[in-house]
Amino acid sequence: MSPGTKRGIAAAGTVVIAALVNIATGVLTERWAMAWFAFTAVLVTVGGALQAWLSIGGTGRASQHVRDAHVSGRLRQKMGTSGEQTVTNSEIGADLIQEQG
Repeated sequence: MSPGTKRGIAAAGTVVIAALVNIATGVLTERWAMAWFAFTAVLVTVGGALQAWLSIGGTGRASQHVRDAHVSGRLRQKMGTSGEQTVTNSEIGADLIQEQG
């Protein structure tokens, strides 16, 4: 699952759960100030938990792979984080440059 998809699911889930808590609390207590407080508390708690899930889930090692490429000029792999970069079964006509940031 891509990071963008996970973020979308986390955002949608947080809003839906907090909204349901807001409605349920308001209906059950008829105290809307308490409902808004519960809504905010759930939104912060669930949002924080989902953010932790997103952060922990993304701790896998990054990688970039080039396979079976035929490049007449220079090939450059650039990665913003540390990880593994490989080039296999490829023909490169000039320089191979691999950078990590």
